[in-house]
Amino acid sequence: MSQNIVEYLRELAVGQLFATAGFSSAWPTWKAKIQSIIPAYTEHQIYDLGDSLRDIFYTTNTSSGRSQSDVSGGGANWEAFVCWYLNLCLIGRRTVVIKHSAKLIPPCISDAITVNYGTFPSNTESDLIAIIFPDSDEYMCDKENIVISDSNGKLVKTHKSTRSKYNYLEIIDALCNRDFSDIEVHIIQCKTNWNDNAQVPMLWDAVYSATNFRSGVTVGLNGYSIADIRRFTYSFATVPTVKLEKIKKDSVCVLRVMYLSGGNYWGLPTEVGVANSIKEMLSRNLKTGHSDSHITTIKRALSEIGTTYSYFNLK
Repeated sequence: MSQNIVEYLRELAVGQLFATAGFSSAWPTWKAKIQSIIPAYTEHQIYDLGDSLRDIFYTTNTSSGRSQSDVSGGGANWEAFVCWYLNLCLIGRRTVVIKHSAKLIPPCISDAITVNYGTFPSNTESDLIAIIFPDSDEYMCDKENIVISDSNGKLVKTHKSTRSKYNYLEIIDALCNRDFSDIEVHIIQCKTNWNDNAQVPMLWDAVYSATNFRSGVTVGLNGYSIADIRRFTYSFATVPTVKLEKIKKDSVCVLRVMYLSGGNYWGLPTEVGVANSIKEMLSRNLKTGHSDSHITTIKRALSEIGTTYSYFNLK
């Protein structure tokens, strides 16, 4: 079956989510709740799921006696759930959201977001990485027909041998090397607890936004930097687990993420001055992967949700 490399990457990214024990065990419960929210499977119902992610996530919540490992597992599940939802809404577009994986993220992009403390490289490996690929034929044609050379001018084979898997990582890295300045990268930090974690995205966004440092901190590696791509943002997406009545416009946790380059989001409807619904991230940060609206591209994919895109396990 013909498949472009962007949709191939989306399938790998979503499949990676279901391969984890926490997400796969929670999914049957979440799926039942999702199906009750979108009975007609319309494009608007799917898009508006962003307003209900918290309610869906809470169907598998254990309210008392949670150990730190449970909290950590919940955070990983929330990150995976946000990744699943965003990719569902991005079908048919040149945008994919990936849970950080060396097997999926093009090495040149991983290098570009690396923060160096002196000689020590580091990055936010637990975050989601959204990549918007440029409007070039290679990203939309059958992945088997891509003809691309690596940075040394050597043709990259689509398969290393007749029986090998698709040579995805070398192909996508060669494409991204060539088109680096036309690529957008959007980091999305996902946390279940807002109060305890709001200072983390604030500090990371400050590091990525700074043009120079006095302490030996640099951004980028091997000649790649976010300063050289088309657009970069850093966002925060929370459940949140804290009681909602405790979150006000002047709350410290709100103020800390107020000016993030990519915005502040939660799994609830937008509350002005506090947080936007996660669905708003699509139009704010992830818009340029297609000339049509997200509602339009979701509508086009609806007939194939149970077939071509069955890996979302929605039906």
